[in-house]
Amino acid sequence: MSMMAERMKLILNERIHPDQNGFLPMRQIRNNTRTIINILEYYETHPGSQVFLDAQKVFDNLNWEVIKCQINLMKFGDNFTQMLESIYLNQKARVMINGEFTNPFKIKKVSGRDVYCRLCFLLQY
Repeated sequence: MSMMAERMKLILNERIHPDQNGFLPMRQIRNNTRTIINILEYYETHPGSQVFLDAQKVFDNLNWEVIKCQINLMKFGDNFTQMLESIYLNQKARVMINGEFTNPFKIKKVSGRDVYCRLCFLLQY
């Protein structure tokens, strides 16, 4: 996995728009955070202006069928596609309670609840 990630870094900077930050050399999430702060500060000093910011985690609303199609179009190959599927499509977790691990359970987004709540998935366990 690590070797595959290092190889990907060589080409992803060219293929991913400069506004997309994180997980690439010289691109960090804090750049987006700074941009959001700058926007908010600007609109605080300019009354009468309105701004709506929609910041969310990328994986909250990701269509994996589109991602798989895009990966195929970019000719990354079947091995890479299968590796991604094994990591992201079948995520499981275990929780340690009083020093003992629970049985593995599938992680899924819980609709109707705060998607940023790290423990919401436990409510359906």
